[in-house]
Amino acid sequence: MRTFGPRWFKDGSLIGEFADHLGVAVTQRKQAVALNAAKVEAELASKAKSDFIANMSHELRTPLNAIIGFSDMISSQTVSGPEKTTQYAGYIKQAAEHLLALINGILDVSKIQAGKLTVDLEPMQIKPVLDSCLLIIEAKAREKGIDVETSVPADLPEIMGDALRIKQILINLLGNAVKFTPDGGRIRIEVMPVQEGFIGVTVTDTGLGMTPAEVETAMRPFGQVDTAFNKRHEGTGLGLPIAYALSRMHGGDLRIDSQKGAGTHVTVILPIASEDEPKPTVKLH
Repeated sequence: MRTFGPRWFKDGSLIGEFADHLGVAVTQRKQAVALNAAKVEAELASKAKSDFIANMSHELRTPLNAIIGFSDMISSQTVSGPEKTTQYAGYIKQAAEHLLALINGILDVSKIQAGKLTVDLEPMQIKPVLDSCLLIIEAKAREKGIDVETSVPADLPEIMGDALRIKQILINLLGNAVKFTPDGGRIRIEVMPVQEGFIGVTVTDTGLGMTPAEVETAMRPFGQVDTAFNKRHEGTGLGLPIAYALSRMHGGDLRIDSQKGAGTHVTVILPIASEDEPKPTVKLH
């Protein structure tokens, strides 16, 4: 019977050589796995951007066609009466505002990805900003018969925020809630302390909801949950990524709890201002 005694291990050369080869093989395997993962991620990112560009081309053409079409009708004097002229001018204004919102969204995403978007933080009350956002979505919610409820304590502390960017976050969240909630549904906005030093603004809707995979996709810039679905709802897939990035720039967070067919809860978490809080300008890197 052959045995491996002390002499075998005292030499050690064969064991050391084997260990060296094994280490190289393991390293090469890890590098190959990492390279393949990076390749897959790059391909997915490229496809997402291609899908986004294709969808965005459609989104940009739609308001442009409306602007050109109604402008032609007015300028060619084929419109019968001042009432129609006023009506078509209103359509042109709506299309132009939609186009501007699309362009602003694209520019914001580009700035965020380039690390060039900044926020000017200062103590502020969130209720006036929320009230102004509710006025903006009120007409569309009423048109769809959506019941909008709010719960905002009177003694809320100030937060550290950039009012313009906070408004942008809330408009994105409220706009999505109205857009994806069916006629006759409900939206509830609740503001409350969520943990020490932070408050949360939660927007809850009775809309279509998302699966965990769809939430993950929707949170990525250029991500689309479903291209055909978003086209039907004039969606660009930019609202949630922008809101998430802006909340992080405030030192906060954005959390989504959603269930397919059962609605969505989105909470933006923002820091409370302290009395000796400095007023920094924050850039996202």
